Amino acid sequence: MDLPPDTVLVFDRDEDLSVFESFTHATNHLEAIDVSEGEYPAAYSPDGRLLELTAPDGWKGPVVVARTDRADLAALEQRVARYWQRHQRGQVPRDPLQTARFLIDRDNQPRNGRPARLARLLRRNQP
Repeated sequence: MDLPPDTVLVFDRDEDLSVFESFTHATNHLEAIDVSEGEYPAAYSPDGRLLELTAPDGWKGPVVVARTDRADLAALEQRVARYWQRHQRGQVPRDPLQTARFLIDRDNQPRNGRPARLARLLRRNQP
C-alpha cells in the first residue's frame, strides 16, 4: 500500500520517530510549545525532502508544516537506522518508506474496548 502523499516523518531530540498521514494530522498532534523549543530537530517527507516545522504565533499558536526545496535522503536513512537501533530493538531495520508504513499501520491497529471505539470515531471525523 502506498503512503499518503503528505506523509510526515518527525524526529524528536531522543531520535524517536512519529509518522503522520498528512500535514493536517501532524499540525493537529504536534504542540507549538514543543516546536518553538526545538523538540523536533528534523522533519521529512518519505522521499527525503526536508520539511519545516514552525510555530509562527509562539507557543500558544498553531504548528505549521511546510515543504522546502532541500532534500537529504541520506540523513533521513541515517535517522531511521538510529530509530530502529534505539526504539525497535530486536526488529529487522527497515528503510524510510517501510518504516513509515510500519508505524502508520501500527498506530491504526484496532484496540479493544472503549479506546478502539473512540479511535474509530475520531478517524471517521478527520479530514
